[in-house]
Amino acid sequence: MRIALLALASVALLDCASASTDVLSDSDLVSRASAVFASRDTPADRILGLHHGMPVMVEARCSDVCPNYTVRIIHYLAEPGASCSKLGGDTVSIMVPVSITAQNRDFCIPHILYQRKLYTDHPYQR
Repeated sequence: MRIALLALASVALLDCASASTDVLSDSDLVSRASAVFASRDTPADRILGLHHGMPVMVEARCSDVCPNYTVRIIHYLAEPGASCSKLGGDTVSIMVPVSITAQNRDFCIPHILYQRKLYTDHPYQR
């Protein structure tokens, strides 16, 4: 039983690893971000690919009244601030739902998505 679970976990990790290692140009990243935001459905959090060598993630945040007030954010898996700037990213403060309230959280956004305002949306408030 343990061996079967270990084998299953290994296959799942390999699937995730291959999907997350797609190398994305600026135009590839814009295309993938546009496709994510074109859908009203909130996808599971996932890695879109690698941009400038850094994983880019699409993440959905909601709280006590999901799916209402869901926020989708596309960001680098990097700390906001100085390390984000070194990547060529932009640190952006985004209001995200937390429990029954909302708080600003900083995210490291790929510059091309920041320029095009293509890094966050509210899929259920259109």
